[in-house]
Amino acid sequence: MDEGFDQRVDRLDGPDVPTAVQYRAPGIGTVLIAFATGFALAALLGGAGVFLFEDSLAALLFLAEVGLLGGVVAYLAASGRRVAEDLRAGRVPTATYPLAVKLGIALLLANFAATELLGPPIRDMEFVAGIDSAAERIVLTVSVALAAPVIEEALFRGLLQGALEARLRPWLAIALAAMPFALLHGPLPAIFFFFWSLPVGWVTWRTGSIRPGVVVHALNNMVGLIGLLTVGSLEAESVQRGAGAMMLAVAVLVLAALWAVRLCRRIGLVAGATAISR
Repeated sequence: MDEGFDQRVDRLDGPDVPTAVQYRAPGIGTVLIAFATGFALAALLGGAGVFLFEDSLAALLFLAEVGLLGGVVAYLAASGRRVAEDLRAGRVPTATYPLAVKLGIALLLANFAATELLGPPIRDMEFVAGIDSAAERIVLTVSVALAAPVIEEALFRGLLQGALEARLRPWLAIALAAMPFALLHGPLPAIFFFFWSLPVGWVTWRTGSIRPGVVVHALNNMVGLIGLLTVGSLEAESVQRGAGAMMLAVAVLVLAALWAVRLCRRIGLVAGATAISR
């Protein structure tokens, strides 16, 4: 039973060389406790931030993100875990990155189409509209475009999906890890973000690393944030969507999905070729 949970690192060979150290994916209980520790530290730092930064929403968001990852990392390290391997932060072939950028563009197109179908992200618009100063906008940019992609990919596609992959079929592990990630973005957007997560989770599984997913995620967050800062606040009732625009959005969504599938296959081929060459 334990052999199914072991992911061997075949770096050593030969009769006179010690047996290669095996990596064992964390248990589901370990993952849950790590997440709970992260949320507790996020709440603690967020509470402290209320007194330190008063009404700075950007600073509070950043502190909560840092606390979430910090709590998870601290628990894993205290448990004697290999944190980098648990979070799947390993390297990938260089050829993977241009494909990840293209996948990010494909998912951006899907995001734009979904926005036309589901309506604009009013909650996000209202949040960004409350950011006034240039300093807060810089903090918000670092938080949304840099910190959030790394943290969310490390926790959901790295730690959680990795633990599930060791026990379930890959497609099921990808889908289950996508659920809490999607719900993190709100009830209605969760429908879209669940499907958005699937190609990112698949790429993480095929490459064994969160790095391509971080590129995809960062690209989407950066473009989305620029759009929100440009548009500002918007009332849901003021958005008019015609039948022609809806049909175009459906067409774009289908084409973007087909392109994403093709790019996932190409990334899988690159990862497979690299594994064979090793």
